Amino acid sequence: MEWIAFTLLAAFMQSVRTAGQKHMTTSMSAVVATWARYGFGLPVAIIYFVIVTIYEPQSLPAPTLAFTGYVTIAAIGQLMATLLLVKLLSFRNFAVGTTYAKTEGLLAALLAAMLFGRAFSTWTWVAICVGVTGIILVSVQKNQDAAKWSPIPALLGLGAGIGFAITAVYVREANLLLEAPLTISAAYILLLSIFIQGSLCTVLLHRQSKHNWRVLRNNAKAGWFVGITGTVGSIGWYSAFALQEAAIVKTLGQVEFLFTVLITYAFFKEKITRAEWIGMTLVLISVLILFGPGQV
Repeated sequence: MEWIAFTLLAAFMQSVRTAGQKHMTTSMSAVVATWARYGFGLPVAIIYFVIVTIYEPQSLPAPTLAFTGYVTIAAIGQLMATLLLVKLLSFRNFAVGTTYAKTEGLLAALLAAMLFGRAFSTWTWVAICVGVTGIILVSVQKNQDAAKWSPIPALLGLGAGIGFAITAVYVREANLLLEAPLTISAAYILLLSIFIQGSLCTVLLHRQSKHNWRVLRNNAKAGWFVGITGTVGSIGWYSAFALQEAAIVKTLGQVEFLFTVLITYAFFKEKITRAEWIGMTLVLISVLILFGPGQV
């Protein structure tokens, strides 16, 4: 099952990229940190697309209006989700920064069912809910530990989760519409998405302040790190969506939470709490349910 390998790659690289963006937000705005994700990531997407087309030469069919619309919706959804997540990371600790957004698996399942009539087994729904419960448990514990709780992080995180869920569902549907080899279609959709995202983010960056370009030049090394790791992660996500239902991919992708907590412990020296251990256990249980007899 290739989609499993792509999903694990995506989950790991996304946790690494998020750590890099957390570091960047200490010295720059959310818009600048988000531009780094797409601006520095575009060359990587181009190189990957060229490699894929050389390895498997195939002419792409002319994109339909529906396909173009789906890719645009997915690109904007991911851009907005990234902006919200980066903003969230700028004033919450690293573990909590990705916790709220991890409702995306459940949200993707709901969107796919409501918008495109996708059906999932009872055990798939159970797996999704168990994983989300584990992540929410950690979130609640972190909020209790905070000196002053605010609803803003929850709203930002939920908004990011919705944005990522929209991206997952519409990337999946765009792949089904293109009628091309899945590896090529995923690379093509990724390239189009990052081009749209980079263009929109460039406008936002320039309008916010011309000084932002100097900030990017001064932080080019960190920018390339975020751009490369983020795009490699997207290669994993987009390829997995081409091969499997988005909600199932995102359910397995919740293992990113495990990577996030471990990175938190190793690099940011934040103690792993009992709630986090329980949360990680529930995420692992959700994966076991997802891959139980008669599933996936």
